[in-house]
Amino acid sequence: METFSRNAESNIRFTLPVKDIQMPDLTFGVKTGQGGYSYEDLLKVWTAAEELGYESAWLYDHFYALGDKNQPCLEAWTTLAALAAMTKRLKIGTMVTCVNYRHPSLLAKMAATVDLLSHGRLILGIGAGWYEEEYRSYGYDFPDQATRMKQLKEALLIIQKLWTEDNASFEGNFYTIRNAVSFPKPMQKPRPKILVGIASGRKTLPFLAVRYADGLNATSNSLDEVGAVIQSALGYCEKLGKKKNELIISWQGFLLIGENESKVEAYVEKGAKRRGQSVSEFRKSILDRGVILGPPDVCVNQLRKFKDLGVKDFFLGFTGDTEIRPLETFRDRVIPQLR
Repeated sequence: METFSRNAESNIRFTLPVKDIQMPDLTFGVKTGQGGYSYEDLLKVWTAAEELGYESAWLYDHFYALGDKNQPCLEAWTTLAALAAMTKRLKIGTMVTCVNYRHPSLLAKMAATVDLLSHGRLILGIGAGWYEEEYRSYGYDFPDQATRMKQLKEALLIIQKLWTEDNASFEGNFYTIRNAVSFPKPMQKPRPKILVGIASGRKTLPFLAVRYADGLNATSNSLDEVGAVIQSALGYCEKLGKKKNELIISWQGFLLIGENESKVEAYVEKGAKRRGQSVSEFRKSILDRGVILGPPDVCVNQLRKFKDLGVKDFFLGFTGDTEIRPLETFRDRVIPQLR
């Protein structure tokens, strides 16, 4: 049995490389929150995203609807399995799965199942968790940040063992598996890609993204913060001997786009009415959250700044994201300007 110690860690090699799948140099995915939406709403958006040529679609891993916890919120992985069966081309995943909400061995089994159901389209997004109120309301302990980072590290190792080994054992400080057999394996060989979610930080999470995963998903709205995360990860590539061009660098952001200023204003008015806010209150609330607000040229200018930092994969939440027209506008008038 492998014990999790400093000596044992030094003998663990890089995670197995995933075979390249031909994708554009710059990819665009649609991020839908489940909060406030029915399965039919989500299926409508995901189906449209696939038909419009987006490369990926993502859920979030929360039990509460973000923004209003009294709204309905479908569980992420069971919903993902249903959407996997109803789509054909999109890469799919949760961005990101909270490491503490499921034991790593269970998560490995769930992810392998979804990869098979989707015929090899899963990307595992995983992070250290942050929503303390949600943790405690659902009966989960909320360890300090350093502990959650260590748990994430062990989880990454266990998941990959179960995906690639016939008989997996691991003994850590937080998680242990003994002679665990997990069949069937994921369809993707040697395994699905893994992205580590990073809101901030220059040390532990970028290190984990390079050492034990295939890349990162930055979530900050700050260009300085995202740039620092990326540079830290690239620095670890140099230190650890990993090719920089093999590191997946993705960013998750939110936008409210319309064909022109008047259409943007109409979406703002509709959003304010739905939230029970004044137009000025709604506008301020979404700008405070870092939502990119404006017609196509504004979105192009803002997203190009992240591209210039090295972001190659954009996972975008569209405010009022059951509306299909914004996805069409973005596809037609923003993506061509960025590629």
